[in-house]
Amino acid sequence: MMRVGDAMVKDVVTVDYRTPVREVCRIMGEKKIGSVLVTKEGKPYGIFTERDLVSKVLLEGNLDDEVGKYTSSPLITVSPDYSLREAARIMADMKIKRLIVIENDEVVGIFTAADLARAIAKAPLDF
Repeated sequence: MMRVGDAMVKDVVTVDYRTPVREVCRIMGEKKIGSVLVTKEGKPYGIFTERDLVSKVLLEGNLDDEVGKYTSSPLITVSPDYSLREAARIMADMKIKRLIVIENDEVVGIFTAADLARAIAKAPLDF
């Protein structure tokens, strides 16, 4: 059975909570990603997503504000040992598209709805 650790992206892009939203958007665009992990004093603090940009920043904010002001928190985390089914259930129940993967209190990856779809496409009978 495939696990979250088999399908997650290991290269998690992080930014400090004080980074201006404008800079975070530039990073997301350059890297072609839909979210960044936001840290505070080097520790995971929250996640900033395209949804946060559209529903918070563009409605009521300013691109020069600190990204921490619009970050979704607390983080929803899973272990790399979670099954794809368990991860999918959490994502559906919480109405989210991304899970931060934690092992031994360290961020080891991010698991997204796109990762789930790719994993199912590769091994549909092993879900």
